[in-house]
Amino acid sequence: MATAKGSMVQLMIAEEATWGSTPATPTGIVIPVSGVGGEWYRRNLIDNPELRGNRNPAAPVRGNVVVNGSFQVPLHLDAIGWILKHGIGKQDTTGTTSPYIHTGKINFSDGTEDEDLPVGLTVEVGFTDINQFHKYDGCRINSLSVNATSEGVCVFDVGVVGQGVTQASSSMDASPTVYTSSAIDHFAASITEGGGATTIVTDVTLTLNNNLDTSMYVIGGAGSLGDLPTGMASVTGSLTALFQDDALLTKGRAHTESSLGLTWTSGSDSLVLTVPELVYEPAAPTISGPAGVKATMNFRGYYANHADKTALKYVLTNTVATY
Repeated sequence: MATAKGSMVQLMIAEEATWGSTPATPTGIVIPVSGVGGEWYRRNLIDNPELRGNRNPAAPVRGNVVVNGSFQVPLHLDAIGWILKHGIGKQDTTGTTSPYIHTGKINFSDGTEDEDLPVGLTVEVGFTDINQFHKYDGCRINSLSVNATSEGVCVFDVGVVGQGVTQASSSMDASPTVYTSSAIDHFAASITEGGGATTIVTDVTLTLNNNLDTSMYVIGGAGSLGDLPTGMASVTGSLTALFQDDALLTKGRAHTESSLGLTWTSGSDSLVLTVPELVYEPAAPTISGPAGVKATMNFRGYYANHADKTALKYVLTNTVATY
């Protein structure tokens, strides 16, 4: 009997109309991944405290179902739209012909404030070489992060929480949507800080956490979550730059508001991630030896009074008409 190989894994998503319910005829979208990890399914065993007149333990009982997984997505400027939609917010799309411009924000979509994330996803992890398909329903993106550096493929790390799992010997969609663009590397990246272009930044990590409420287990739910509401979003990260002056450190010490923008471009397609309002945590440069000195500053994004009305915004330009 063959052993499943990681090279043959396929990750597919399908949007749910009702949270926790896979559509009867799912419309599958294959998401390119470079890794799949986390606790996609776990159910603890709980000790049975029954006293039995001897020292042998009674059979344990079942605990709640935990679906808490992650997957890593190389940046493809078409497929990434689904991750941004379910991680940050629904898009407002403009343009009647390609290129289309998809704009999304936290809590703000299609001109409407107080817009929640989409209902949810069914995520299927398919071991295609042994025809085993694990289908996780009621999934929502809990965290989304990216690390921008000077080289290598740009990869988004996606953390999901879900309700339950079913196993099958065939995929939920035999003819899914498959995107064909190439992965984008960091040579296609540029950065702005405080509204101006900069060429001294060596590394940026940006993380969005949707703080999903994973405590909503209900009586009669067979150990599964009864709901998975969003919490207060948080936008955090760090920036490392060549230490050439005290500009960033001064901003941090003075608690001066700044902003950050990351852009990846391939031809007429692009992705722009913007933190319109942020402040730095002041920290002195670290001297590790006789060579060049770098300064690393953690930051926190927020929404106070910026016209974009969001702590994190994306603008995705590509050939996809709608997500």
